[in-house]
Amino acid sequence: MKILKRIGIGLAGLLLLWLIIAAFYPKHFEYERSIEINAPKEVVFSIINDLKTQEVWGPWKKEDPSIQNTYNEIPSGVGQKASWTSENSGTGTQTITESTPPTAATFRIDFGGGGGGDSWYKLEDASNGATKASWKFGMDVSYPFNFFMLFGGGQMEKMLEDGLAGLKDMAEKKAAEAPATTGNYEVKTMDFPATTYLGIRQKTTTAEAMKPTFFAERFGKIMDLLTKSKVQPTGPPAGLYYAWEPANNTTDVAAAIPSPQNMAVAGGSDLQSILVPASKAIYVDYLGPYENMQAPHDALNAYVKANGLKEAAPVIEQYLTDPETEKDSTKWLTKIIYLIKE
Repeated sequence: MKILKRIGIGLAGLLLLWLIIAAFYPKHFEYERSIEINAPKEVVFSIINDLKTQEVWGPWKKEDPSIQNTYNEIPSGVGQKASWTSENSGTGTQTITESTPPTAATFRIDFGGGGGGDSWYKLEDASNGATKASWKFGMDVSYPFNFFMLFGGGQMEKMLEDGLAGLKDMAEKKAAEAPATTGNYEVKTMDFPATTYLGIRQKTTTAEAMKPTFFAERFGKIMDLLTKSKVQPTGPPAGLYYAWEPANNTTDVAAAIPSPQNMAVAGGSDLQSILVPASKAIYVDYLGPYENMQAPHDALNAYVKANGLKEAAPVIEQYLTDPETEKDSTKWLTKIIYLIKE
């Protein structure tokens, strides 16, 4: 009986110690780890922003192969939700609550009635085109169960490290598979400067826009107005494509010439000022006749898809060679620019 009494006193003492320590121990816990990934932010973000990719890079299925995931109808980004069931890990959900391409995302995790937490992902530029990826997890644990977090911190940090290692492997493989060149065209990156154009914008048919006279007539009208106003263009003439739908034979396009802001133009009621904001961009230098420009556009579209990028309107074609002075169309140089959403 004395032994039982001593055991009881000992257990009571341990319980009291547990309660005392838990009373002074935090109830909110955050863990963070970072890794450098040899891939652009856009590639890494395209993976993070789709919960289905966690089947490949996430640490959970490696630890618990019995986990089964289902997803709602949202393909990626805010509102995408994953629900899991597991023989060992119970049930729960994970939902993307914030998404800021290509730099940050926040997920809410619900452990099926057992509490919840938040994951934060942050992507920053690192040296030599690499990306610094940080993953932070935070959760609240009620008293007195917060005591057990004394022993769980190391496990949480290992989970983050394993996940980031998987993310690095997946992103670097995806970046390596993305073509820097597609066909005969090298896709390059640039910082497109904010540019103000004077332009004539209209919705018309793709067939009409492809006629040789379409741009020539409009550029001529713009240049006449600039000349009357004694204003010099600040760059080459361009086609600004806001939509191009060959299947429907429709396009929304502007024939435009860069010019100073707030300039006064005599006449020309169909002329408008168009501001294209500064943006990250990719481009191809194309040499050849205008009617053969589908191939360089295909190269740019392939690059966008392979790198998980998103385009911003308009697509810009800068016509760097004057067909009036250079009659050989094989020598016409066009810079085709795709603006990229940040």
